[in-house]
Amino acid sequence: MTTALSRLATCRPGRVLLLDGPTGTELERRGFATRMPLWTATVAVDAPELLRAIHMDYVAAGADILTACTFRTSHHTLSKAGFGSDAAHLTRHAVALAREAAEATEQVVLVAGSIAPLEDCYKPELTPDVEVLAKEHQTHADTLVEAGADILLVESMPTAREAIIATRAAVATGTPVITSLLARDNAQLFDGTPLSEVLPALLDLPIELIAVNCCSTQACSRALQELARTGRPFGAYANAGEPDGSFGRDPEPHDVDGYGEAVLAWLDAGATLVGGCCGTQPQHIAHLRELIDERHTVVIPASGPRSIT
Repeated sequence: MTTALSRLATCRPGRVLLLDGPTGTELERRGFATRMPLWTATVAVDAPELLRAIHMDYVAAGADILTACTFRTSHHTLSKAGFGSDAAHLTRHAVALAREAAEATEQVVLVAGSIAPLEDCYKPELTPDVEVLAKEHQTHADTLVEAGADILLVESMPTAREAIIATRAAVATGTPVITSLLARDNAQLFDGTPLSEVLPALLDLPIELIAVNCCSTQACSRALQELARTGRPFGAYANAGEPDGSFGRDPEPHDVDGYGEAVLAWLDAGATLVGGCCGTQPQHIAHLRELIDERHTVVIPASGPRSIT
């Protein structure tokens, strides 16, 4: 385990890591008007106090890791609206706001820089070619590290090609990397690649943990059966309901207890990182903190991971 995560593990020995919840749908829930293709890309300068408040709410909920709002601050995305030259500036601002919240508490809280698909998460056919993916993801990863991110979170990856290229770019920085995939209910990526086929290629890279996110709790549970078989650290952070490509507008979230029940099954099976994705809220994260603290001081049972139902 590398430096940043080792520091956190020292403070929470034998504990599951708790990721925060979403910023995008939480911004929308609090009245911030997002628009495509930028979505949340400019919020760090358009509404910094609101973004900081969301980060602080996740800190108060007990999150171990805050995700900087850099999901859409890549040069590729910003260029669509004529703001490509602002990519580094917006990325640095977003990381700085997350860092302010992380340092406003005595607990150890790490900052993850989000590395997202360059195109729509639910439209794998739009994924750019290899050359574009390699250039754009390397630039974004390097900027996140320069901005001070403790961890690089490659997330919501719908295709095997982009997941591997983005992860390679992230690990090239020498910063700890978590890679999280976007899975369908049948344990396949949105490009049709079975998880069982893409996982070996990803786990050949020096990443800290493999996860799934931005899908339903049911899809996460099915996918985690595949992740658990790898024998490597794994985790999940699900949407509050079924994804519909709307980025969670007007979500119908799981009640807090319902979401907690799903996450408990992942913890019982050996998951070492959990959190929330689109539509979940700080109250969901606070409940997960309680569950982890009360019931999961030991992450992986001596008999090994149990089945996920």
